[in-house]
Amino acid sequence: MKKPFYIGAVLGGVLGLVTALSMDILLGQGMGIGWSEAVAHDLNRLFNTSFSNHHFVVILGVLLAIGLIGLFGAFIGGVFFSAINRFFGMLTREK
Repeated sequence: MKKPFYIGAVLGGVLGLVTALSMDILLGQGMGIGWSEAVAHDLNRLFNTSFSNHHFVVILGVLLAIGLIGLFGAFIGGVFFSAINRFFGMLTREK
């Protein structure tokens, strides 16, 4: 049961990171805002500051947001692969 979870976690984490980064690359140029601009805007509005898009606090926020997306994708991928493994195990079990 551990091996399918780990495989799913790795694939889900990679897929989550790729999705988050591709959103920044593809939509950031087209819509004019990416992860750093969004995090800077949220921090400036929340704490009444004036951080630029390249401030180290903003970069840490971007890394935290993308990391959380990767962790969530890893968890969902692990659960999904475990469920698929259990399902196919029940289908192929001899009585």
